[in-house]
Amino acid sequence: TLIFTYGWFGLLNDDLCSLDIAKHVCKVLTKICQSKPTVKVAIGMSQKMYLKYVANLESPLFSKCKHIAIKNSDLTTDYEDFFKTVKQNCEVDQCPCSGLNSDMLKSDEYENLIGMPLKVEIISKYHDPQIIRSFIEKRDILSAMTDHLTALAQNDRPIYEWLMYICLKGYFSRHQSFDKELVKKIIFEIKLSTFDEHFEKLKQFVRVWHQKYVFWHPFIYICAFHSLFKTNKGIVMNHCRVDAILQLVRPKSMKLSYVEVAADDSDIKMFKNRLLKLGLTNKYKDHPLLNYEV
Repeated sequence: TLIFTYGWFGLLNDDLCSLDIAKHVCKVLTKICQSKPTVKVAIGMSQKMYLKYVANLESPLFSKCKHIAIKNSDLTTDYEDFFKTVKQNCEVDQCPCSGLNSDMLKSDEYENLIGMPLKVEIISKYHDPQIIRSFIEKRDILSAMTDHLTALAQNDRPIYEWLMYICLKGYFSRHQSFDKELVKKIIFEIKLSTFDEHFEKLKQFVRVWHQKYVFWHPFIYICAFHSLFKTNKGIVMNHCRVDAILQLVRPKSMKLSYVEVAADDSDIKMFKNRLLKLGLTNKYKDHPLLNYEV
């Protein structure tokens, strides 16, 4: 019997508050391995995450496991071929995609963090000259996609508001009440009835997951978060999902990872007050945002 486990365990992006949960999962898997010799456990995770788990969790699960590094060169080749087809079929007049080649997609500074397949998916799915031009200039797909979402605030306001609503709530569900109070507080104009009206455009960004509309990839959620944080930190710190803030926001004094954003003293104070009202201060007391002295 083989048990395959997706190797995040809730310890996403150094979310320190999830450390206990991650340790618990390790204990459960270790117990299975020790009590049932015929059962094998396979854990799928990135090399970076594996090293982080070994350092942070100190679990016998990792000290006794066999580490197998897998690089799927066939997948990269498939996406190279797909990208060439996208360029050949492009009908946009003077589209900058003609100046974008597969080497650019494979060799940017953040290749180890955001692989070529996802970059090809994004550029193919939206094929927006602004995104492509920005990527060619900066070689940064996070920056390019974040700017694209930010531009929607001026170019297609209803789509922008729906995407930011989904970012703040984490999802949209037809089976749960629409948060009119939130919409009013952040001065948005969307209504429940307008979701279907704009769905043809929205479905470029969202998919259905367990009867909820969520961003089609976690990276697109991160881009939306960056966009909103860039334009209005107060909305994020006061109204966005607490777990998203814990995962993506760090004090400005800390060294940031590629997907993190920096909060200043007033942002952190705002968030601390919010957690205090929610009764969550003690639960997250070990997180960098809570440890930071304002």
